[in-house]
Amino acid sequence: TSRDLLQSRGTDENGDTIWRDTPLTRAARNGTFVTLDGIDKIRADTMSSLAMFLEHGYAVLPDGRSFYVNDSFRCIALAHPPSEKSWVTPEIKSMFYWVNATPLPRDEMYEVLNGLFPSIDKGILGQILSLQDHLNNVVVDSDADKEAMQLSLRKLKHICRRVEQRPDALASIVHSCLMTPFLPEWEQTIVKKCLTNCGISTSDEDFSGKYSLNEDPLLESCKRTPSNPLLVPNVEFFPNPMQENVMRQILSSHSVGERALLITGYQGVGKNKIVDYLLSQMNCEREYTQLHRDTTIQSLMLTPAVIDGKIVYNDSPLIRAAKNGRILVLDEADKAPIEVVALLKGLIEDGQLSLPDGRVLCYDESDIHDTSNHIKIHPDFRIWALTNPAVFPFQGNDLSRHMSDVFACHIVPPMDEESHRRILQSYGKRLNPDVIDKIVNVWEDLRNAHQSGSISYIFSVRESVSIVKHLNAFPDEGIQAAIENVLAFDRLDTSLSKHLNKIFGKRGIKLLATEKMKGKRRATGGISTPKTRASNPKHGKEDPDNTPHVGGNTWAGGTGGSDTAGLGGRGGPYRLDKGHPIHQISDEMKAQVSEEAKRQARDMANEALEKKLEELNMGQLDWERYNGVRAKVEENIKDMKRYLKDLKKRKEERQWLRRQTSGELDENRLVEVLAGEKDVFKRRGDPADHDAFLSDPINIKLVVDISASMYRFGYDGRLERLLEATLMMMECFRGDKRFNLHIVGHNGSSPKIPLVNPNMELDEATQLRVLEGMVAHTQYTWAGDHTIEAIESAVDESEKDTLVIVISDANLNRYDIRLEDLKPLQSPKVHAHLIFIASLGDEASLLAKKVPNERAHCCFNTSELPLIIKKIVTSALK
Repeated sequence: TSRDLLQSRGTDENGDTIWRDTPLTRAARNGTFVTLDGIDKIRADTMSSLAMFLEHGYAVLPDGRSFYVNDSFRCIALAHPPSEKSWVTPEIKSMFYWVNATPLPRDEMYEVLNGLFPSIDKGILGQILSLQDHLNNVVVDSDADKEAMQLSLRKLKHICRRVEQRPDALASIVHSCLMTPFLPEWEQTIVKKCLTNCGISTSDEDFSGKYSLNEDPLLESCKRTPSNPLLVPNVEFFPNPMQENVMRQILSSHSVGERALLITGYQGVGKNKIVDYLLSQMNCEREYTQLHRDTTIQSLMLTPAVIDGKIVYNDSPLIRAAKNGRILVLDEADKAPIEVVALLKGLIEDGQLSLPDGRVLCYDESDIHDTSNHIKIHPDFRIWALTNPAVFPFQGNDLSRHMSDVFACHIVPPMDEESHRRILQSYGKRLNPDVIDKIVNVWEDLRNAHQSGSISYIFSVRESVSIVKHLNAFPDEGIQAAIENVLAFDRLDTSLSKHLNKIFGKRGIKLLATEKMKGKRRATGGISTPKTRASNPKHGKEDPDNTPHVGGNTWAGGTGGSDTAGLGGRGGPYRLDKGHPIHQISDEMKAQVSEEAKRQARDMANEALEKKLEELNMGQLDWERYNGVRAKVEENIKDMKRYLKDLKKRKEERQWLRRQTSGELDENRLVEVLAGEKDVFKRRGDPADHDAFLSDPINIKLVVDISASMYRFGYDGRLERLLEATLMMMECFRGDKRFNLHIVGHNGSSPKIPLVNPNMELDEATQLRVLEGMVAHTQYTWAGDHTIEAIESAVDESEKDTLVIVISDANLNRYDIRLEDLKPLQSPKVHAHLIFIASLGDEASLLAKKVPNERAHCCFNTSELPLIIKKIVTSALK
C-alpha cells in the first residue's frame, strides 16, 4: 500500500506501538540514493500516491509528521516496459525522467562476458552470442514462450559460469537454461535448429550412464562440516543413471558459486529425493519450507507473535539459512503467489533484503547506510527452489517466465527405461524381472502418449513404485489389482480410461471395463427399494431446491424410484441426472414393470427426443449424423474443454483482500491489532479492479480447405477428419465469451468463404449445417487452389494477436506453391500456422521443413488432425 512505501508499524522494547521509516523515507531524510525495483508490480494508484513526494519534495507520513526531502535525495525506479495494458498512467509518467535501457550490442556483450569469464573458450563465447541473436529473431505463439526463449544478460552469465567448467555440455546447459523440454514440440524444434545453425552440437553429451556421484571430485570439494548434523537429510536412495546425472548438473552449478537454483520437473519424478540425497552426500544442513497459495511475504521472512503485549518476530527457515550458511529448499515454489517468490530477487541478485521488523539481510555491510540493525548473510547460504512446470494439468505460477534468469535452471526429466528399471528392481526384490519389464514398458508407452498429446497427465515413477511396492508386499493379488489401486481415480475420467485400457492392453494387462468402474462408482448411493409400483411413466415435478429424492415417484431427477425421469429406478421414460448420489434398485424389481408401462415409457422417450430435435431444427437422421461425427472427437473435445476450464479458474481465482473489518486475522497487521484498529482482517474475494483487468476476447481463425480435392480423395478420410476437427473447435468455443471463433473456407472458387463468425448462436443444428455446407462446397466447387490467397487474406484481415490456423491439402507442385509464398506465416501481427494434410508424395514435408519458426506442419495420418489443432490451440493460449 502507499502507507507501506513510507512507514511500517512495529512495537518497541516496552510493547508500545511505533512507526518505522522505510528505506525510501530514510533516503529522503538523509539525502541518499534509493532504488525502487519493480514499480510495475504494484497498483498504479499506490505508485501515484508518491507524486507529491517525488515531484514537489514534500512528504506526509502515516504517523502525521511531514518534512521536505533533502536536496541530495535521488530516486531510481526500475521496471519492465509497459505492455498494451500499460501500468504507466499519466500521473506516473510525470513523476520520472524516463530512460530506456536497451540490450547491449553484440560487441559490448562480448567484452562484458569475456571480462567476467576470462577463461571461457572464445569460440564457444561467440557461439553463445550467435545463439542469442538467433533466438531474438524467432516467432512463437505465446508471449510467455517468446520471453522464455530469449537469453538475457543474467541467463548468459549462468551459461558462461557453467561452460567455463564444462565446455562439452554447452547444448545441455542451454536447454536447461531455456527449460526447452517444457516448451511446445515445435518450439523445442526451433531451439534445436538455432543451436545447429550456431554450430552447437545438440547431442546429449552431458549424460553418461557410467557416471557415479560418489566418484566425482567436485563432490569432495563441496562437502561441508555441519554444525547441526540433525539438519542434514538422511534419505534412502537407489542409484540410477538419470537421477545421478541431474545431481551431476546441480553439483556443477553449486560448485561454480550459483546462489540460487530452480529445479523443475513433473510431479513424482523425484525432485525431493534428488535434492535430499545430494545434500546428504555433501553434508549440507538444510532448511525446508513448503510454499502454497496462501504463503505471504511476511510468512516467508518472519513469523510474528504477540508475547506480553509485544510483537516478537521469530526467524523463518529463510532467515535461519541465511544466518548460518545453510541451503534453503523451497518446495512447491510455483504454488506461491509470484510476488512472494519475486521477493527473493533482491536477495539473490542485489544481496539485500529488508525485513518487516526493520532489520536488513545483506552480504556486504558497506552497502547499508545504517549498519546497526543488519544481519550478515553467511557466504555459504544458497536457495534451491523446486517447482512443477507451468503446463496443464499442473498450472502453477510460471516462475520460468518471471524468475528463470535469476535462478540457474535445472530440468528433472521423466525417467528413462534403464533408470526406471533399476529403481523398480530395488523396491521389488521379490518380483519376477518380467513383471518389472512389463511395468517399465507400460510407463514408457504412457510417457509417449503424454508427449504426443493423447493424455494430459504424465504418469511418473511415483505411481510405478507404488505398484511395485504393493506387489512386493502382496504378490498373490496380481499386477492388475495393484494397477487398479493406483489408477482408481483416473478411471473415473471416461476419456482417459479408454486411453489407459488401450495402452495397458497392448502389454497384456487387462484393466476393469470403464462401464464396470462407473457402476462401482454409482453404487455408492446404496440400494433402493421403491415405495410405489411402476405403472404410470411421467417426467415428474421439478424441485426448485434440487433436493435429493430416493425411492419415490413424484420428482424428476430422483434415484432408485418408479415412473419418473431419473436414474437407478424403474419404469421412467428416460434418464435425467440431477447430480445426486445414485441409489440403485435390483434387477428383480425392474422386471416387475408391466409391458404396457414399458410401452408407455418408450413412447414418452421417443416423443421427448422428437421435441428436442424439433427445438434444434433437426430430424432423427440429422441427429444421428451429428452424433456420429462428434463421437469420433469426443475425447479431444473433453480434453480441450478441461484445459479451457482450468484457464478460466486460474484467471478468476480470488485473491486475499486486506484491510477488511471481518474475516481471518491478518498476521501482517498484528501491530494494528494492538493499536486498536478495526481493519485488521483479510478474506478471499475479487479485487476492486477485477473487471478492469479482464482480458479482451482472444480471436481464433480456422481456415479450412473445402476444395474439390477434399471430396475427390475423400477415400483416405481427409474430409471426414476435417469435419471432425471443425466440429471440435465449434464445440469447445461456443458460448465462451473469452474467445471469438471465426471459421472460413477456401477452395478453387474463392480464398474466403465465411462459415462461422462470433455473432452466430452455435447449437447442434447450426453446427451440423456448417459441416454439411463444407461438404457441399467440396462437391460442387470448381477445381483449383487458393491456399496462398487464403493465408494472405486471413493474416491481413485479422486483428493483432489472432491465432490463425490454415488447413490445406494442396498439390504443391501442380499449383506452384513455393517457400517465398508462405512468408505471411511469419507476420508478427498474428500467430499463424499452416497444416498440410494428405499431400501427394513428400513434397509437403520438404517444404514444411524449410518454413522458419516451425510455422508449417504435416499431417500424413488424417486421424491426427484434431490432435494437431488441439496442441496448437492449447500452446497458443498459454
